[in-house]
This record gives sequence, C-alpha cells and structure tokens, in this order.
Amino acid sequence: MPDDLRPSDRDWYAWTQDQAARLRAWPEHLRPNGLDVEEVAEEIESLGKSDRRAIGSFLRLILLHALKIEFHPAAEAREGWRKEIRAFRRSLRRLFRDSPSLLAQREAIYATAWADACEEALDALDDAPEAARRFAAAVPPEAPPRYDLDAQVLNDAWFPAPPAG
Repeated sequence: MPDDLRPSDRDWYAWTQDQAARLRAWPEHLRPNGLDVEEVAEEIESLGKSDRRAIGSFLRLILLHALKIEFHPAAEAREGWRKEIRAFRRSLRRLFRDSPSLLAQREAIYATAWADACEEALDALDDAPEAARRFAAAVPPEAPPRYDLDAQVLNDAWFPAPPAG
C-alpha cells in the first residue's frame, strides 16, 4: 500500500476505532469548551462499525443463498442466487480492502451470520416441506457452520451442489 495514503485510507475500521479511543482518552481539562467528546467518539466509532455490520449482512446473504441453492427445490431460481452471491462477494472484497482489520474478525462475524442465515433459510423453505425436513436434518441448530468460510463462502468458484433429483 502506498505510504502517502492517510491512515483512514489504509484501514477505515481501525482508524475509526483508534480515533474514538483517542477522543475518549483526551484529558478533560484540555478539551474545547462544550465539545461532547463521548458523543463525537461514539459517532466516529459507529461509522467504522457500519462496515462490520455490512460484512455480516453480506455473509448472511451469501449463506442464505447458498443454503437455498443446496436445499430449495426451485431449480429456476438457482442461477439468480448464484449471481447474487457473486455480487455479495465483490462487495465483501471491497469492504475487506477498505478495512483490512475486519478480515481478522471474519470468523466471529461469520458465526453470527451463519445462525441468522439458517433461521432465514428455514423460513424460505416454508413452501417446500420435504426440503425443510432435509434442511432440519442436515443443519441442526447446534451444529457448526456447514460451509468453510475461506475455502467455500469467500471462494469465487464455489457454490453448493443443488438437491439431488
């Protein structure tokens, strides 16, 4: 990465978290009169956390679509789900590029996204009772994620196999 980039250009998330911490550490007697340092710090911190939430959302959507590809009987919808997964992966790459420190947090974000995607996938299978039964048997609530984050979910070439038949 070029050295002439500002710190916020190198890692947006890390910069926002650092700046919020620096504001909070600012000695009270040196603060400008009337500046609500805590509120400003929270707002800056929140700006960075929006990237973290977006990563979670894109992961959840990739997982939801992958689960639908694997379990939903609607063959005509699969190409659309694959297309959306590709778009979500591109968005994730941009977020990770802009905030590389979030790449180190991807497993924790993934765990939450997995749980949410499983709930939504089961809802999406309401109109397909046999597929819902197969899903419930293959993906029990207490089971770890079915897909490997780096080798599958973030891999542009990977998509789950559709249901047999």
